[in-house]
Amino acid sequence: MVHTHKLSPRKSLKVVKRIGLGLIALVALLVIFKAFLNKEEPDVFKDIKDTYEKYLVTKDGVKLEEAVVDGQAVDISSDTQKDGEVEKEGEVEELTKEYPLDEEGEPDIYKLNVEFYDLNKYTGLSEGDKEGDYILFLMPLRNAEHVLPMAFFNIMNLTYDHSLIDIAFLVSDCSPEDTTLETVFSYSMLLQNGTLAAKLQADEEEKRNANVQGSSELYKLYMPQDYMENVEKSYLHPEKQHPGFQKPFRSVTIFRKDFGQVIGQGFSDRHAVKVQGIRRKLMGRARNWLTASALKPYHSWIYWRDVDIETAPGSVIQDLMKHNFDVMVPNVWRPLPTFLGNEQAYDLNTWIESDPAIELAKKLDEDDVIVEGYAEYPTWRVHLAYIRKPKGDPNEVVEMDGVGGVSILARAKIFRQGVHFPAFTFLNHAETEAFGKMAKVMKFSVGGLPHYTIWHIYEPSEDDLKKIAQMERKKRRKGH
Repeated sequence: MVHTHKLSPRKSLKVVKRIGLGLIALVALLVIFKAFLNKEEPDVFKDIKDTYEKYLVTKDGVKLEEAVVDGQAVDISSDTQKDGEVEKEGEVEELTKEYPLDEEGEPDIYKLNVEFYDLNKYTGLSEGDKEGDYILFLMPLRNAEHVLPMAFFNIMNLTYDHSLIDIAFLVSDCSPEDTTLETVFSYSMLLQNGTLAAKLQADEEEKRNANVQGSSELYKLYMPQDYMENVEKSYLHPEKQHPGFQKPFRSVTIFRKDFGQVIGQGFSDRHAVKVQGIRRKLMGRARNWLTASALKPYHSWIYWRDVDIETAPGSVIQDLMKHNFDVMVPNVWRPLPTFLGNEQAYDLNTWIESDPAIELAKKLDEDDVIVEGYAEYPTWRVHLAYIRKPKGDPNEVVEMDGVGGVSILARAKIFRQGVHFPAFTFLNHAETEAFGKMAKVMKFSVGGLPHYTIWHIYEPSEDDLKKIAQMERKKRRKGH
């Protein structure tokens, strides 16, 4: 016979309450833990404001053409007065305007105010230089004042007809003390009035005559001699080899807009893999904004170029264009001091997809970004950089899947059809590598030139400078 104590139900109720409280506590812990995990990848886009400035450069100066603050256009009419117009009582009065005539001899206002473009004429030809294809040259800049003389020299050295090239710079996220924007203003105006070469030469001579060689310049004594001679030869009297060296470009536009590229400065490990993914997404957003802001209907090609390229053939645009690929990139290496091996592959973002990388992506979360060169992501891909042979054919083309952003020539039509630099995770990639992937998915051709090499500047690290200083002290002790 079973006896039931009169207090037994109360004990059972206490157990139920304890279980319920435990479940509530567990749910709370899960919420807190999830929030902690998400803390490492903040919403970096929420603080990007719709604020920017657009400047148009002429041979006479720089003019603010457009300004937007928090999405609201700023009235700059007094600063951007155009020929043929005068400001009167808050309105713009047209002084002279000749309308084209229609078939009946009457003024046809539509022909003047409506623009018509047949995009079939701007598809990008393999001999675009001979056919008059317009190029959009895009260069992002951040804290770049120290390399701008080199960058502008290389821009002038482009042998593609300057009158067919529109240049657009994007200056963003510079340090408060940086003068990149002001320097770009000055150099661009001199570029357009044909006096920049003289300015750069005078500055270089002044620097040489000062004969001041700081510790940061000592690395040049340890660079491969043949490379340094080649650099010197590349910058010597280019106007003799390139008659159009000082010719103004079709247009120069400068945009200033910040995208929050300082992301990662507050993290305990600013080089963590997840942080790198965030950085790439921010860079993708900046590239997309510049493309959308600068691309015109008549552009046939877009050429992306990093500011810190030291040497590249002046014919680089034609050399990439002639292979008739929708996207084409060169090989990118950088020189190193002799004690570090003379040279090193710089661009590891241009690669051929591999089976291990495909299998790896299947195991990752859809928002994870694969970053080349990290042990966490063993992709075992074939990189364009390592296919290079010293005496290889510079015209050999290899189909690629991912591409780096140092030097990209792409048909403008692929951007018009939706290809872009994903600022989100696309097939577990972001920015330029995802750009290559997206182009391939949309059936566009992507290629690389393994034996056609351009050279990125070498900037010594702190460890390199310490090593050089140590070697210099050793030389002095030996009496050299």
